Amino acid sequence: MTEQPLSQAPAAGADQPAEEKLIWEGCPKWQADFNKLSLTVLIALAAIVLMILLKGKLGWGAWISIYPELAMLLFAAGWFAWIRVSRRNQRYKISNLNLEYESGVFSKTIQNLEMWRIKDIVFHQTLGERMLGVTRVELITTDPTTPVIILEGLPPGRRVFDDIKQAFLLAKQRRNIIGYVD
Repeated sequence: MTEQPLSQAPAAGADQPAEEKLIWEGCPKWQADFNKLSLTVLIALAAIVLMILLKGKLGWGAWISIYPELAMLLFAAGWFAWIRVSRRNQRYKISNLNLEYESGVFSKTIQNLEMWRIKDIVFHQTLGERMLGVTRVELITTDPTTPVIILEGLPPGRRVFDDIKQAFLLAKQRRNIIGYVD
């Protein structure tokens, strides 16, 4: 069986079902959480600086007075770990027929969105995201449970965005809902 590009998918009204082709699958890149991770590092550094200043001011015997700073340091380390673990437990599987979004650390949730339910697609990439090599794609859908889906941490560039756009336009064409008005 030979693979066909998305542009050669079956036309509207074709009897054969469309063949599923993978657009992108994986976990979001860690750079998508750069702002949160930077904040946790700043909190940890502030706690360390406060502990050093208090130790110098109060002497070596005043370790009891640094408990708030130690709690701040532990909070920052826990928050950093939670951000990384929760992001590693997110997974996207984007094909020409649907999008699956899996999330959850202790319990898993898998959401499925068929491509023909997408109304609009928006590409976001701030200067910081461009420098870090990540992309955000916002999907506006007709699905009542998830009217807006934001896919963060996608690979850089427009390839995934353009593939999703082409896939949802072809899915609408296959279902004969081009020009459908709500």
